[in-house]
Amino acid sequence: AKTRPSGEKPIGSEPPHIYAIADRMYRLLLSSGDSQAIIVSGPSGAGKTETCKLVLKHLAYVTKHLSEAGMSKSSMELGALLVMTNPLLEAFGNAETNLNRNSSRFGKFTQIHVSKKGAILGASIQTYLLEATRVVVHAERNCNYHIFYQIVAGLSSSEKASCQLESDANKYAYLRNATGKATARPGGRVGGGGDAAEFKDSLSVLQKIGVSEKLIASLWETLSGLLALGNITYGETVNGDACIQNTKALGAACKLLQGHD
Repeated sequence: AKTRPSGEKPIGSEPPHIYAIADRMYRLLLSSGDSQAIIVSGPSGAGKTETCKLVLKHLAYVTKHLSEAGMSKSSMELGALLVMTNPLLEAFGNAETNLNRNSSRFGKFTQIHVSKKGAILGASIQTYLLEATRVVVHAERNCNYHIFYQIVAGLSSSEKASCQLESDANKYAYLRNATGKATARPGGRVGGGGDAAEFKDSLSVLQKIGVSEKLIASLWETLSGLLALGNITYGETVNGDACIQNTKALGAACKLLQGHD
């Protein structure tokens, strides 16, 4: 996409446009010194996630020549890092629904800190209202959060062995929908290279933002532990007491989540 509407008319003089709104917000911030906000809302599939990406890309573009003394990274580098985090946020907070292959299942507040000159100094991202119930149950033609399918498809054989992770999503209750089978995911979350390729994108973001290899490995173990937890089944003893039937899944969950055997 172009970074601004073509032609000689001033930006903002045409009908509402993502870049025009982002540009006006940025210029009002500099001229008034007051904090500005853009609210992106709409029904599922309206394009909220993509709109947010474009706003961030525009801010990274218009500040690319600016820098602030004492900063280890330029405004352009900080803006690029902010844009780059999107695949990771989508992996953990987006899921496939009937209406949208990459539907955000949470709210997000992105706060960008800007100097008086207009250079990006940093940013913070707060998430809220995550649809936690989707982790344990989802309807037909729906999916759990992308990250679970990504680790099933993307982790190496040795990593899967360490995480006691199967290569078939159908083996996990939390990945099966109301029909009892995992929803087919050709192309992954955005119809591209599939879950394995998108796992590499998520891993790349984690590495670029400075997450240690040890912490990344712990993250994969925790996610695998949650999948194992979902496979625990319960029964009833002859005395009418509840009991755990699938002790293998229980053992895997305890080990991966660092519980007690």
